[in-house]
Amino acid sequence: MQLLDWPFLDALQAGALFSLFISFGTDALSRRDRMMGWLSATCLLVGLRHTVLAVGTLPSMNPDLVDRAQSLLVAFGFIALCTALANLFPRHVPRRFPGWIALALLPSYFRNLLLPHPSPWDTWLHHAANLTYLVGCGLTIYWTLRARQDEDPMGRRLFLGFLGLTLPVVIEIAALSLFDLKVRLSGFSLVFLSMAVGTSWHWLMVRGMESRIHRAEAEVEVWRSLVPGTAFRTDRPSPMLEKAFGGSWTELLKAAPEERLIGLDGTAYRVHSRILHHQERIGWFERDEETQPGHRGFLSGWTMGLGMEEGAERDRIESLLRAWGGEVQAWGTVPPREGPYPSLLLWGREPSILSVWREDDLARRRPRWIQIGGPTTEGPHARLELRPPEDALRATLERILSRH
Repeated sequence: MQLLDWPFLDALQAGALFSLFISFGTDALSRRDRMMGWLSATCLLVGLRHTVLAVGTLPSMNPDLVDRAQSLLVAFGFIALCTALANLFPRHVPRRFPGWIALALLPSYFRNLLLPHPSPWDTWLHHAANLTYLVGCGLTIYWTLRARQDEDPMGRRLFLGFLGLTLPVVIEIAALSLFDLKVRLSGFSLVFLSMAVGTSWHWLMVRGMESRIHRAEAEVEVWRSLVPGTAFRTDRPSPMLEKAFGGSWTELLKAAPEERLIGLDGTAYRVHSRILHHQERIGWFERDEETQPGHRGFLSGWTMGLGMEEGAERDRIESLLRAWGGEVQAWGTVPPREGPYPSLLLWGREPSILSVWREDDLARRRPRWIQIGGPTTEGPHARLELRPPEDALRATLERILSRH
């Protein structure tokens, strides 16, 4: 069976590297990613090197010129690779590492640009350049190992790859320096190394974006929890919004996101929202106190739970509280078992839940409690007789609220 000849291998490596150059270069331009940009430049330079080697086998080509060109392209490609590594491991690879490599490759520049071939210095300068490549590979493995030991995600994923894929480079240099045998397979090594670095870099970017998305969603939930009940997302059901504006509340809020809206109970509400996922919105709503008749009353900003049986007396007290600017929640005679509770409670008799609280020193706890009628017991912050006059109710409320 006939083995593949060297020009075919060089052409194969050049084609693979040019494909990676286009893929990585497009990604680098779209995301302004410097690491991917330098990796793309490395693939381009080394791909050009193998193209020169493949074309250099033609009889019309000058072997000396081909050797000088490919050697310079290798040097520039190695500098680009070192720059990509400095961006890949910024905490471990010194920022001046590419500059050190560029200075260490001065023998290669001098040999290929100024020195006539053949020359007594040619071999020694060539060995000096090869020694720079070996030292650079050794430092790369060392710093990748340090990154792996420091739990760097890229170090953990790429250390074994760097260790294994630098072997073809070492073999190529050793064969050329010791046996004058040209085994140009380092292009395949760069192909696999670039693919490993590129896919690992994309994995790191995706993981970082997913982490930011999770943190953002958690933050959104925290902000929504600060305004329980009044926060909404138009892509999720909200019983409170449906009760306030009807079943078509999502379309209503999307059509008038920052306007006053009149609820089904005739109350004006102001909606605050922002765009979420293009068509959806997220935000909260609140009563527009400026449109309420008692918004300048002394109860403005206070929320009260009213625990009385339905009837004329309850309606009278509720209308007084609203006229003084308060927000009233009519609970009837059965208080909720869990909070959050309003700032103030007015009850026609002692609720069972408050009798439990009183055992833990009710005077030190919120909410404030005003008992209306019923037996005289210890515990309420204030007590009023049944059907209290308006002046007595107002004075009691002012006295209770002045303690806050």
